[in-house]
Amino acid sequence: MPELPSFTIVTPCLNAAATLPVALESVRSQAYPRVEHVVVDGGSVDGTRALLEGLNGVRYVSEPDRGLSDAVNKGIRMATGEVIGWLNADDAYEPGALHAVGRALAERSDAAWATGRCRIVDGRGAEIRKPVTAYKNLFLRHWSFPLYLTHNFVSSPSTFVRRAALDDVGLLSESYRYSMDYDLWLRLARCHRPLVLDRDLAAFRMEAGSLSMTGFERQFEEHAENARVHGAGHPLPVAVNIVLSRLIVLAYRGMRYARRPRAT
Repeated sequence: MPELPSFTIVTPCLNAAATLPVALESVRSQAYPRVEHVVVDGGSVDGTRALLEGLNGVRYVSEPDRGLSDAVNKGIRMATGEVIGWLNADDAYEPGALHAVGRALAERSDAAWATGRCRIVDGRGAEIRKPVTAYKNLFLRHWSFPLYLTHNFVSSPSTFVRRAALDDVGLLSESYRYSMDYDLWLRLARCHRPLVLDRDLAAFRMEAGSLSMTGFERQFEEHAENARVHGAGHPLPVAVNIVLSRLIVLAYRGMRYARRPRAT
């Protein structure tokens, strides 16, 4: 068996004292032999920094930043691991996730990045939106670059990238506020097919029933822009992305309207 690669897990956060302990524990409990956890705090005032002080195996910086992309990039620059994972402060790894990814990448030295399934959970950790997860998993199993151009079905918490590949394609772009992950994964995908693991690697936390449109429309505008920027030679998938992005926004607008209280 080839030697397992070393990992750096980067966690950006801001005022995340309520959820960060779960993310920290999900990394610590992996019991992976070569892992460091880098937490980039944007200057929290809720006790996050006090929570981080003195933790074994965790390196952190606490200072103002220019947003999520800047924070993650800062953590990547601090990283010493061969493989980088990006875990937000309200998400968590599934048991055995790092061992599964580490073994897969050790056996496939040509693979520049790996991804897998990601559950959606509510604030209590109970799984929600299972049809959405099943839909994304179906597309993930049939991953191809043209298919990926149609919409983003790769989940950031369950995605891991070799540091050397990031050196080649660059870090997160600060020009995107919501779809910086899709932009990065598309840049990687143009050069390297991902190694897809057919297992749960992480859980993404979302409040059940939330239909907030804050930033939602802009997110899908950025998705369509990502496809246009990186989709040279694939006009049909790019067109599908633009149409799907508009339809998804319209569908969520309709759901939000349906849930509005009616005047009596």
